[in-house]
Amino acid sequence: MDRVWVMALALAAAAGAGLLCASGCAEPGQAINSSDSREVVKAVGELAARGSDEDVAQIEVATISADVQAASEAVRGLGFIRRAEAVESLTRIIAEETRPEVREEAAYQLGLQQEAPPIELLEQVLQRDASPRVRAAAASSLARLRVWEDIPLLVDVAEREADVMVQARAVAAVESMIGLRVGYDWQASAQERSKAVRRLRGIALTAGAALAPQDARPRGGS
Repeated sequence: MDRVWVMALALAAAAGAGLLCASGCAEPGQAINSSDSREVVKAVGELAARGSDEDVAQIEVATISADVQAASEAVRGLGFIRRAEAVESLTRIIAEETRPEVREEAAYQLGLQQEAPPIELLEQVLQRDASPRVRAAAASSLARLRVWEDIPLLVDVAEREADVMVQARAVAAVESMIGLRVGYDWQASAQERSKAVRRLRGIALTAGAALAPQDARPRGGS
């Protein structure tokens, strides 16, 4: 189901809640479409605290807000909810959202999820997303999720990535997983950064294989 249908269903649910609350009760779903971003953020927090499937759908409505900050806060609200439905919403946002700031937050929040996060999607984002900030967020999320199988991919990205921020995140991701530092400095010259990445390759693949637990996280869906 794409975001358009999700939004329509959520809006219908919110309208129904409004009818039930005609006597004046405060229903956070009613504030999701407010023109006041502060009201939207407040509603997102209340819905996230409840965390039902319906709440997830209503929060996703706020992710299309024209206010980038409000939309990003809505994405954070989805990340707060540890449910498969929230993972599905975050996945849709990465696939369909055009604003890099919002996609970046979605990629980051997927790294905090435990309900079968879409590892293959994060790998694709890391390699192909047009925005460096989104690629960097994907690298950090793969590290937080301890996707040991992706250490070679992260090293490859560090070697070929032209954007220093993404390269630095890929290196940091591998370093955090293997517990070793290779002397990478994002402010150093390109030559010095390349040397550090070569050192990373020299130790990361062996160290990663040795350190990966036998019960390492299984790969999620795409």
